[in-house]
Amino acid sequence: MMQKVQRFGGAMIAPVLLFAFNSIVLAFAIVFQDPEIMGGLAAEGTFWTDL
Repeated sequence: MMQKVQRFGGAMIAPVLLFAFNSIVLAFAIVFQDPEIMGGLAAEGTFWTDL
């Protein structure tokens, strides 16, 4: 039984790491689009927001 649990844990490590990486990328994307943090770079109508 322990071997099955360890095998399942080994199979789940990749999806868990991908979920964490995607969450960090999403957080950066939200921060980079916030004009209060990025200033004029993230203002509406700039090249940054039109990408």
